[in-house]
Parts: sequence; C-alpha cells; structure tokens
Amino acid sequence: MENRRKSDIAIGKNMADMRNKFNLTQKEIAQVVGVNVSTYKHYELGDRCTPLAVIRDLANFYKISTDYFFENMPELSTKEELEVRRFAFDVSQNKQQYIGDIMNFSEGMAKLEEKVQARARLRVKKYRLDNKKSQQEVADYLGIDISTYNKYEKGSRKLNNEVVRKIAEYYNIKVSDILD
Repeated sequence: MENRRKSDIAIGKNMADMRNKFNLTQKEIAQVVGVNVSTYKHYELGDRCTPLAVIRDLANFYKISTDYFFENMPELSTKEELEVRRFAFDVSQNKQQYIGDIMNFSEGMAKLEEKVQARARLRVKKYRLDNKKSQQEVADYLGIDISTYNKYEKGSRKLNNEVVRKIAEYYNIKVSDILD
C-alpha cells in the first residue's frame, strides 16, 4: 500500500514482534485491545495509524513501556512527520468479549481514547512550561503552524503518534513519559 507511513509501519512491526514473542495470534490480541481482527491486522501492517489508547493497552498487557512501540523509528520526511491523522477506532462486535450492545462498547472505547488524549495533552503542556518554551518554539520544532500546536494543547485536535514521538524527542524524554 503506497499511502503507508514509515512510522505506522515501524510501530506495527514492533506490535507484531511483541505478539510473536508471546506466541499469540492477531485474534487474541485484537480481543485484548477490543478491536476487530481485521483492524488489528491493519495496525500491524502499518496500513492504519494505531490509536494511542491501543498502544497504551498493549504496553499494559505485555507489561512493557509504551516506548517499545516507538523503537527503531526510521527517519521521516517532513511531510510524514507533520501530517496530522485522525485517530479512528473501527470497533466491531467481539463474540468472546461482547457485553451489552455495540454502541456502549464503542462509546467506552471513545471515552478511553479521550482520557489518553487529555492526559497526553496536559503532559505536553507541562513539559513546555517546565522547559520555559513558547508554543511558537515547539511549533517551529515540529514544523507546524502555532495555531495547530495550540489546538493540540487545547484538545481541539488530537495528538497523533508522530507528533507525540517528535515532542518526546524535543524534550529528550521517552514517549512513555507522555502516555503512561
């Protein structure tokens, strides 16, 4: 698939490597994170951007740091680093975990992603303030407009994997310092 991002491919490869270390199937892990097997497969292939909540849930399941999934990142082009992606959950019925109706399950997953986003957003702002950086300085480093960066901090735009990785790099911290 030509539209795949190098970062999504690297994260997906790390997800697959960890799953294989535990001799688990994609179906088993899809059940753990509450997504359709097809959706999970696309995360591992790098066809879809893995939501931050899924990365956090995988780290908790494997009892590892979220940083593991961001290891071995290739050098990214500016376009790849900066393009903002919508975090999407393709949640479908899971026969073994299905409790209640699918709408409640979907709403629960959306609320979980909101919590992860809110926590990450507050930590990103705290790191900026603690390091006495202006929004403009961080935006310049990320190569984005200050209004876009402001939207990340305010929560009107979701943080994506590439932005979180670049912010961690900027402050010389681990991704897990932002997500965990």
